[in-house]
Amino acid sequence: MTKNNPSWLRARQPEQIEERRRAILDAASTLLDQSGLEGTGINAIARQAELSKANIYRYFESREAILLQLLLDEHESWLKTLGRTLKKLDGCQDGDLIAEALTTALVKHPRYCQMVGCLANVLEQNVSPDTIRTFKRELVSTAGPTLAMMHQAHPALSLEKAQWLLVVVSMQAAGIWPHCHPAPEAQKVLAEEEFAPFRLDFRATLLIAAKGLTAQLL
Repeated sequence: MTKNNPSWLRARQPEQIEERRRAILDAASTLLDQSGLEGTGINAIARQAELSKANIYRYFESREAILLQLLLDEHESWLKTLGRTLKKLDGCQDGDLIAEALTTALVKHPRYCQMVGCLANVLEQNVSPDTIRTFKRELVSTAGPTLAMMHQAHPALSLEKAQWLLVVVSMQAAGIWPHCHPAPEAQKVLAEEEFAPFRLDFRATLLIAAKGLTAQLL
């Protein structure tokens, strides 16, 4: 089925509607990787998806709503990566190993780190309260199995503490990410020896923060 097929364009059946939504999300994902958040506007998404702007609004209320759904997809993918490691830590009772698992999973999902940093001041703007509620409920729902595995790895890490740790380490990653991945001109400056203290490795820096946060809870 192609985008020029009339049945696809009408998108009346559930599977057709889902196909249309997926095409929009795929277009936004491609633009985000190529041009960053600034280059992922509603007009650009419509062009990339080969749809009219009006058609985009039939499925998403705004650009930010599209990006929130992308972030949910990234969140779920990150949790799956994290879960594969946590399964191996069942009963380990080692906070450092849990912190390393969190860090390693985040390193493997750079888009997630980038998008979380924009959540409060960009992605949750220009969307309805219902959209935000749905988004946050989905975050909590998908995290449930991961929180249980964190608790099983260290019984002192209650589900409430595990949830706090998951959220705050994500925020730490979001804050650290841009400083470890500066713009090209800033990279040139940081290459100079006098600015060596500002050259930070993302994984090493995040791991220190994650271990510190985990230790506070245990």
